[in-house]
Amino acid sequence: MLMNDRDVDQHERMPPLAHLTAPPTFIGNGETFVADTCAPLRAAGDNGDVGLWAYGRGTYPGQPMDPAVLPQLRSVGMWEATSDQGWGLDWHRNEGIEITCVTAGSVPFSCEAEDFDLSAGYLSITRPWQLHRVGRPEVTSSTLTWFILDVGVRRPNQEWEWPSWLPIPASDLARLTELLSHNERPVWRASKPLLTAMGEMQRTLRTDVSQPMARVATSVAQVFIELGDLLEQQHPVLDPYLSSTERTVKLFLKRLPERVQEQWAIDDMARECGLGRTRFVYYCRQMLNVSPLEYLMTLRIEKGKQLLMETDLRVSDIAQLCGFQSSQYFSTIFRRQTGIQPVRMRQLNPARVHAQHPLSA
Repeated sequence: MLMNDRDVDQHERMPPLAHLTAPPTFIGNGETFVADTCAPLRAAGDNGDVGLWAYGRGTYPGQPMDPAVLPQLRSVGMWEATSDQGWGLDWHRNEGIEITCVTAGSVPFSCEAEDFDLSAGYLSITRPWQLHRVGRPEVTSSTLTWFILDVGVRRPNQEWEWPSWLPIPASDLARLTELLSHNERPVWRASKPLLTAMGEMQRTLRTDVSQPMARVATSVAQVFIELGDLLEQQHPVLDPYLSSTERTVKLFLKRLPERVQEQWAIDDMARECGLGRTRFVYYCRQMLNVSPLEYLMTLRIEKGKQLLMETDLRVSDIAQLCGFQSSQYFSTIFRRQTGIQPVRMRQLNPARVHAQHPLSA
């Protein structure tokens, strides 16, 4: 389960602070993603707090999968928790489409701004750009099965690439793509045939069966076939805007405040949205009425204000955390936008919260 989650000028890029630890990242289609190692789930399984059966690649829990077997299937597994747990999987995005189904108990689930309680018989569908978490923050007693399939997209406007091992006709996959990309409702009540397919996947994961990967592939295909039928029967409202270039740019700008430390140039931003420089700048001006670099600079100064007010970090460290090449440049831009120096702002707010931070020692 991944989270999902790269600045202003073309100056030499400055390395990150040596005393700041960064989570593992991976690159896909020109984008940098930050991976959740699923450490809480892995630890719960190792400690015997939950039953855990899984196959995975990279940092996902479970038995490692042969790179040549079922490419694009990133993770498949299930957990069985017979008591409430003190852990949960924090906010993240995935590198593929994730299908999660609860077959016993219930699980708190959140997607973007909505909270749900996934009770038995319900499933969640999340696309790579949808921020979600499992647990709020704890996980309740439940049996949950999931799989993550990488269909080659990180942005809404990219073309989906289904794996060749799925025995589903191209026309059916095209319709399924439309149903899943033009409708982002995250929670659905599963049909009986879909629950049967999930049950067969659970049996494969939990028991010592022959040809487990062939059985997993069959279950994944069956889940998608039944999911297509389920969505068709529900007559979801399909909105082509959800997979448009305009929305891709809007999502990028929405997440930019989380990534101001990265060394952005306009070409980097445009590349992340799958656009040329001119078209990307056009969309930004349409949405913001300023250039993308002007918007980025505003975000950096706002983050600088927050860190000055809420932490005891050195100004030089704040400058780097906000993506500036030097504390002098940070101070210059800060004064230009606020009318005062960073140190002076801190002096004017003596009652600020002295937040604990590893750099304040």
